[in-house]
Amino acid sequence: MKLCGFSWVVAAGVATALSGCANEKASSHLTQLTPAHQGEMGFPIFEQPNIPGAPKLASPIMLMAGDEPVKTGKHGLAAPALWDWDGDGKRDLLVGEFETGDVDLKEAGSTVRVYRNIGTDTKPEYDKNWTYARDTEGNVLVVHQWCCIGFTPQFVDLNHDGYQDMITGQYSPGEVTWFRGSKEGFLPGIKLEQYGDPSSNGFDGEVTDPESFEYWHYSSASFGDLTGDGLEDLVVGGSALRISPNIGTKAEPKFGKRELLLDIHGQPLKMGQWTSEKIEQQRSEHGYSEDWEPSVSGSAKIQMVVVDWDSDGVLDILATDMYRNDTSMAVGFFRGVKTAEGHRFEPGIDLLPAKGGIKALPGSGNRVYVDDWNKDGVKDLIIGASVATLNGVFSDELSWQWENVTGVQSAGKDPGRMSDEQKKEAIEKLNDPKQGAFIKAYYLGKTDNIANIDMIHQGRIYVMLGKKD
Repeated sequence: MKLCGFSWVVAAGVATALSGCANEKASSHLTQLTPAHQGEMGFPIFEQPNIPGAPKLASPIMLMAGDEPVKTGKHGLAAPALWDWDGDGKRDLLVGEFETGDVDLKEAGSTVRVYRNIGTDTKPEYDKNWTYARDTEGNVLVVHQWCCIGFTPQFVDLNHDGYQDMITGQYSPGEVTWFRGSKEGFLPGIKLEQYGDPSSNGFDGEVTDPESFEYWHYSSASFGDLTGDGLEDLVVGGSALRISPNIGTKAEPKFGKRELLLDIHGQPLKMGQWTSEKIEQQRSEHGYSEDWEPSVSGSAKIQMVVVDWDSDGVLDILATDMYRNDTSMAVGFFRGVKTAEGHRFEPGIDLLPAKGGIKALPGSGNRVYVDDWNKDGVKDLIIGASVATLNGVFSDELSWQWENVTGVQSAGKDPGRMSDEQKKEAIEKLNDPKQGAFIKAYYLGKTDNIANIDMIHQGRIYVMLGKKD
């Protein structure tokens, strides 16, 4: 492995590693970026599927706050939602963000940014002076996340008291936090009552085994009445899309055992599109055994929103995953169908396939939310993307290439957050025979581009306006 020498330049208090030689190999394995892939506001052409009753979506618009993008810091995940936070009759923009930690981090944890709408409800504009969302006791809304999910706000009147509640899931333990709505705002969070023990840490078992880690980890959460009993059921993601039926009452929700959601053929819902060649490639690149197979959903770290996307009176699911490689759909659409066996779904299709099969959205770890953003009577799609930046500047190469191609880490592992001294120490270990390969893979990815050690993920928010087909 050839690694160029480096030197350190300090400017404005920022230490930057400079390569000491030209590197022909640095980008030789990368695919050619198309002219459509231009920064954080250029997009390819989408070849949207024809879904009767569903909105046709315009090209993404990046939301701004003043003269800057609406964004998140910390580890860069961004989960958008709309809510009239200040009670002025206009919906404000909420953005859930992600930070790791196993203690009460308050403002430093996984929180929600509130960007106040200073425009109108039909033409929103956002104040760049954002604030943290707080509960009725004045405390910052925060959930503990030690990995990869972040605060993901969704709204539902779970106890049927006339007030919308805020809900978010958790990576591990598999809790779902319920911030009950009231006249004064959202009450401090409590844990939803679920079947089993969310702190179970057994690593052996299936996604339907309440004693296993797979059952509980990455408990992303959304709600909808899929059983037809008038109660909101819990839908969870992670390694598989599952339903936890509401076995409580309207006033006191309680959730039963998580079971796989099925398609009309009786099969688990699939997010990943794996071929035998892709499976073999994954085994080879990661040193997996010959019997390795993708998860039951073909993906992991699935987020979703339950919504009647095609307005046919039956709830559908829009879902995203890590979006690290070309087995992923940008946004998976699972059309809901009522059958004699209960609520089923048609096999998933990509809502946003890009012309030529290229990557449709920048970054990874997308989050989606559905609302009528401009109040024109048509559903719009709001997307949070975790993009890669180098020294605060959007990186075309790292954001528009698949992360399994560049080899850089996803949100949650951001080498640019290291101190100057830590970066220098890491660089000095690159030629170490014992640690060099690991250091290179972890901090630089599959390239020899020393600049990647300054990579930090940031969240961006995009709106795709819907129009009637």
